[in-house]
Amino acid sequence: MNLGDANLRTVNTSRPALVHSASKQSVTASDDFYSLPSSTSSQDEKSAIPRCQTPSLHVLPDPYRKSPEPDSTRPTVRAVTPTHPKLPSAPLTAKLTASHPIHTIRRKPLWTGITPPSDNPSNKEPISPATPGVDDTPYIQFAIDQLTRDEEVNHALGFRPLQRPSSRESYSVERIVPDERLQQELQSEDRRQRPLHPTRQPSDSSVVAIPATPTQDSFRFPTLNYLPRVLRLPSLVALLTCCLFMLIAIIFSNVWSSQHHGLWQYDQVGTSRYFIFQYLPQLLAILVIFWLFIVQNALYRIVPFLMMHSEKRTFTSNILHSAALFPSDYMIPDLWCFRHGEIILGLCLNVIRLCIFTVPLHSCLYQTQYLTVDGKSVWRWTAVEPVGWTLLALYVLWILALVLLILKLKREPSGLRWDPRSLADLLSLFQRSNILSDFHGSEVRADSILLGLPKKYTLRYWLAGTRSSEIFHGVEESHIALEGFRQNRERKEKSPPSHLDLESQLKASTLDSLQNEVHSTRIRYRWLPWFLRDTFVVAWIVIATVLMLAFVIVSFVNNATRRGFEPKLTSMKTSQGFSPADFLYSFVPCLVGMILFLAWQPIDMYFRALQPFANLSHSRGSAADESLLLDYTACLPLEITIKAALAGHYKVAWVSLISVLSATLPVLGGGVFTAQYFVPPQEVRVAADMSGYYALVVLVIIYSLSFLVIWPKQKRRLPHDIRTLGQTLSFLYGSRLLNDAVFWQPRSKADLVTRLLGTLTGDQGSSRYAFGVYVGRDGKEHLGIDRLQRPGSGAMSIATGRPK
Repeated sequence: MNLGDANLRTVNTSRPALVHSASKQSVTASDDFYSLPSSTSSQDEKSAIPRCQTPSLHVLPDPYRKSPEPDSTRPTVRAVTPTHPKLPSAPLTAKLTASHPIHTIRRKPLWTGITPPSDNPSNKEPISPATPGVDDTPYIQFAIDQLTRDEEVNHALGFRPLQRPSSRESYSVERIVPDERLQQELQSEDRRQRPLHPTRQPSDSSVVAIPATPTQDSFRFPTLNYLPRVLRLPSLVALLTCCLFMLIAIIFSNVWSSQHHGLWQYDQVGTSRYFIFQYLPQLLAILVIFWLFIVQNALYRIVPFLMMHSEKRTFTSNILHSAALFPSDYMIPDLWCFRHGEIILGLCLNVIRLCIFTVPLHSCLYQTQYLTVDGKSVWRWTAVEPVGWTLLALYVLWILALVLLILKLKREPSGLRWDPRSLADLLSLFQRSNILSDFHGSEVRADSILLGLPKKYTLRYWLAGTRSSEIFHGVEESHIALEGFRQNRERKEKSPPSHLDLESQLKASTLDSLQNEVHSTRIRYRWLPWFLRDTFVVAWIVIATVLMLAFVIVSFVNNATRRGFEPKLTSMKTSQGFSPADFLYSFVPCLVGMILFLAWQPIDMYFRALQPFANLSHSRGSAADESLLLDYTACLPLEITIKAALAGHYKVAWVSLISVLSATLPVLGGGVFTAQYFVPPQEVRVAADMSGYYALVVLVIIYSLSFLVIWPKQKRRLPHDIRTLGQTLSFLYGSRLLNDAVFWQPRSKADLVTRLLGTLTGDQGSSRYAFGVYVGRDGKEHLGIDRLQRPGSGAMSIATGRPK
């Protein structure tokens, strides 16, 4: 407050008074304090400084006041600096009398960030009571000025004040500001909107994903052409060579048999020659089929990433929701590759499914025939030429498919740095992905096919913005902000704009409502593969038991298999060695065994794929090596059995063992029956090789009883399927595992495994992971995979109740 030239005089302590002299204008040279003007200051300096008129002070006469004292005893208002009070060097100097202390008035200083030294409460003087009859308006105005001084401080430091009424609305006293420039400045101060805290202004250009190509191949940035071992050139050439050998053997058998009256002389049932012609062809064919299955599984793992790495594609977002990570059917053709324009890959995957006829045809390739050789009539093993030429066509298709596959994998890189065999590999690929916001709410959907415009997702090296030299590997959408997850979340949290159509608003509200279903046990335990649901498992058990009993009873009643039975078809051979009776009793049993073998493969594959989720569903969670690093779907047939048994996953071990043992069903079924000539009745009967038949009966019993084991427990149930890449990512897109340093750009698979197992960081060695309800990166609840418990947050909610 400006006191002008008002001077405090020595007054009676019982009735203090203030004498008003001629008013002057004080110089407000700074925002710190008010002081009396110096008589030595120049007139130019005074005119250059804005001045505020101080209202006049009304002073009542004091009857007890003595005559005025001389100017030498007249004190003035003392000027004070922010930290150390000093007396001004003006001629008018404040002088205190010993008997009458002076109370000076100071304005609230501008805060500079340094706390001033606190005054000693014992040194403070008591404030004198208000003077009766004196107009206190100037004093009230001064106090309000001190309170509103905070706005000026915030303005100087860049803070935005809290919303409150303007100073004019706060009190009715009019400020007297004659200077127009200062008046405009004060009026505009109430209309300004400043940040509450000093914040950094966002950049005009966001950090976006830009395609990058490292200058040279190195350990840190290897060439993106990794292929699993079974898809590399030596392995495929070896498989191709095996198919060529089988092809040559079939051609040789057909040609030699037609030109040399058969292949070999027949001796009897159960001998080594019988084994070579009745069991060995199916056995060799089934080994080739196992090899083809291994190639097929590897193709399923890398094909989605190979497609996303291709530059020829315009849209690749639908690949995530249609391309499977493992085969779910081995008999019905899979046409999704053809729908995405991958003719060669579609041809390779579907030609392998012709194996359902390959082994049965091998079982009836060689039959016995009564021939005259060198004037003698003997039984000889001959090749059935029509069957041989049919097999020749099948092997030619396999060879062509393998050649095309070798050329395609040689020409088109996969875009991978290592084999994506486990959940941890997927987390490392999508750790910085900007496409994960497209999966909002997909974890509780019955299917993961999301509605929206098609987009192009690319797997390659990326640069984090134009101003950064950081290169990373992952699946991104080009020139889209890497902070897309956060931006998309903030956009979803806002109410839909009015200009959006009704369909868009309905879709946004539907996605938000899905968040309320993550705690539903009905959704949590909703899905199982159709062939593992309770109704179908019961049906499989009943059907397998009935057929097993019927097979055993018919086999041993009246010793029909030992004594033989009438074929009901002619057993006469044609010139090409074909016999309807031999073909029927070789092809049909082998085909039935092949169907049983192929029907068990999806059961085995789904038990492998569901085992990590089953381990994560335990109330205590699971370690990384039993969940995130579990790669059962990529293991070899017998490798998975041994690995699962050592890990204590006995159900997976047994199911995988049956998938191998069931391959002997078509092998034995196709060779156990043959047409034989029985001398006493002088007729041809179909009899069985009893050693092979006993083995077949035992395997059928084991296979049938194994359906009792496949009854899935509750922990193997999930909200939806996990066959496609998009369905698996729906349980990972919101997880804070994507922010963990463990998955931050590992240099190799060994580096990733080392991080997860805690060799380098001991505090993570005991980390456990779980499948349940967690608080995601967007602050909302999600259903999926995360750490069981994080520092500073509660444990995950893992459902243990029965589905409702």
